[in-house]
Amino acid sequence: MEQARNRIIIVGAGWAGLSAAHHLLSAGVPGRQIVLLERAPHVGGRAFSFADRESGHVLDNGQHVLLGCCTAFSRLLAALTRDPGVRFQPLLSIPVHADGRWSTIESRRLPGPLHLVPSLLRYSHVSLDGRLRIARAALAMMSARPEELDSLSFRAFLEHHGQSDEVVERVWDLVGTAILNGHADQISAGLAVEAFQIGFLRGPEPARLGLFTRPLGDLAAEACASLAAQGVAVHRGRAVAVTADEGGATGVVLADGSHLGASRVILAAPHDQARALLPDGALSSAAWLDQVRYSPILNVYIEYEAPVMDPEVAASFAMGGMFVFNRGRLLGDAERDGRLLSISVSAADRYRAWDADEIARTVERAVADMFPAARGTPAVWRKVVWQPKATFLAQPGLGMRRPGVRSRLRGLYLAGDWVDTGWPACLEGAVRSGEMAAAAAVEDGL
Repeated sequence: MEQARNRIIIVGAGWAGLSAAHHLLSAGVPGRQIVLLERAPHVGGRAFSFADRESGHVLDNGQHVLLGCCTAFSRLLAALTRDPGVRFQPLLSIPVHADGRWSTIESRRLPGPLHLVPSLLRYSHVSLDGRLRIARAALAMMSARPEELDSLSFRAFLEHHGQSDEVVERVWDLVGTAILNGHADQISAGLAVEAFQIGFLRGPEPARLGLFTRPLGDLAAEACASLAAQGVAVHRGRAVAVTADEGGATGVVLADGSHLGASRVILAAPHDQARALLPDGALSSAAWLDQVRYSPILNVYIEYEAPVMDPEVAASFAMGGMFVFNRGRLLGDAERDGRLLSISVSAADRYRAWDADEIARTVERAVADMFPAARGTPAVWRKVVWQPKATFLAQPGLGMRRPGVRSRLRGLYLAGDWVDTGWPACLEGAVRSGEMAAAAAVEDGL
């Protein structure tokens, strides 16, 4: 009984759960009082790696990136891994291909938002009039209150501020879809504006890209091992319910019917799993969990017979907007530099009915359009990887109404990229939610 009274259970060993455990330790909670419960055979949640049997490559289930503003995730990696495995660009630089030519979105060492002005004035994928209009929307975003824009779509906000279809597609949607995993007509203007304020408009440091140089699953496994070495108990098992009485949370029921008692529970599971685990009345905003839906991300890996790509990252408007990564170079594999590519297409609902061969052929044609060397170079291997539940879709009216980390029950806290952290559904948002949930648990008294 004494052990249960002091125990805190974290349901889910994704990045939110790993973050919560680390911040509890940092706050002085002994590791022996923390239980990290994970139902999957791997840690890291929906951001994991796997070994492809055909090629032998270790692949991430999606090509994740950070921005310079993702400071919480960077701190967590520095604390729990020997090599954080992220290389940040000195300044943002994204070569973009369209209509047979390249133009680059990049930063200069100038105050925000002036750091983007020189490249946008030269950005040849939109008309001169369109380039001049970009500044109007950027200035409106800087002074906007995101909480007042949630009922609008991002497209409606952009159109109100003079953005043409061309500018929406070739500037705001190209970047915004990659960040928010939804197109401008699908997502809340409030959350989109907030994301651009945080990541791109404040200056060059927050906007630079961070590219992973190690498989993300390796980083999660190493972080979890570090927590275990500090005394955190990592249990493989599936929680089926959070239990509570009139005094608050009392623990979790496991799939085998056993009960694991605790005085605090941090529910760090995806929103649909959390909905099934929550006791009745735990959330005043439970309706949000019933209304929100997932948005998928499509990833395609291609290995060519010879090098076809020189930059580390590039973008195209093909397939509604896709980003291409030189995975061979990022992983430090000199033999596959320029040969092993990872292609990511966010908000990929439109391709769900396509078979894998059709997707791979379409992506190969798009890569060949971008890089002439790919036109005569055969692909020796390809792999299509779907993330059907990549992130929640921040629809208008839902994006800014996410639940906070505290539930209505004493001792029950929420964490995950769907929780209201002021960030979109991303790795940084997940890590910050774990930090906030742990801080709330400590503040409420363990």
